[in-house]
Amino acid sequence: VPADDLGKRISIEFDGVFRDSIVWINGHYLGTEESGYSGFSRNLTEFLNYGGENVIAVRVDASLEEGWFYEGAGIYRHVWLVKNNPLHVERHGTYVTSELKENAADVTARVSVKNEGTENAAFGIEHAILDPSGITIASTNSKSLTLPPGERGEFSEVLTVSQPKLWSLETPNLHKLVTTITSEGKVVDRRETTFGIRSIRFDPNEGFFLNGKHVKLKGTNNHQDHAGVGTAIPDALQEYRITKLKEFGCNLYRTSHNPPTPELLDACDRLGML
Repeated sequence: VPADDLGKRISIEFDGVFRDSIVWINGHYLGTEESGYSGFSRNLTEFLNYGGENVIAVRVDASLEEGWFYEGAGIYRHVWLVKNNPLHVERHGTYVTSELKENAADVTARVSVKNEGTENAAFGIEHAILDPSGITIASTNSKSLTLPPGERGEFSEVLTVSQPKLWSLETPNLHKLVTTITSEGKVVDRRETTFGIRSIRFDPNEGFFLNGKHVKLKGTNNHQDHAGVGTAIPDALQEYRITKLKEFGCNLYRTSHNPPTPELLDACDRLGML
């Protein structure tokens, strides 16, 4: 860890460890996660040797199962080292929803910001929506926001998109929300959130509707492992799996019986799979 990282907030994020894992950093106990499927984060900031070597140890006990099927063992999903400024967007801290209105869509952007510094933080939040071709089509700029030290806050803005390109099974158009946090004239954090603009409706008599159009749901129930590689699946195989299922005529994917890896959800978004 470089010496100039001192002053940042540093954490390690595991997308999935099967199972009953315990994490240490330089001999310091950081916590336990029993689930083999839930992602989790551990703060490293106060335990690091800045400018020197650091050792992270993970103990896994897979002797107890969560399902009756093959579940694997060990660190089988991505691991991320995350470095933030004291003022930053929280983990999973952006959330986007949309509401269609004739030839426009109201997009609500929510962002959760945390001040892990020792002084009051004055900051601004900029949101920009990029269309599928990367062109900015809507933006907002909120200034004069403040957070006391150790506090978090959720901030919400509504952006209107005219003539939106909708996400559908045939044309899975994806927009991108770019959230920028500025303080004292500097950018302190920037997050990108991919989302689709669409409407969904369930009717007890007529079934499921996507963008006002009736869709018959035809799907499969899938465990997360894949032939030949077990549960530690390369990202490219997630794309391969969804592509093949679409070729079979599927439009729906059921992730049994646990939270899937984020890369599977991303592949569904990109390829047009419910």
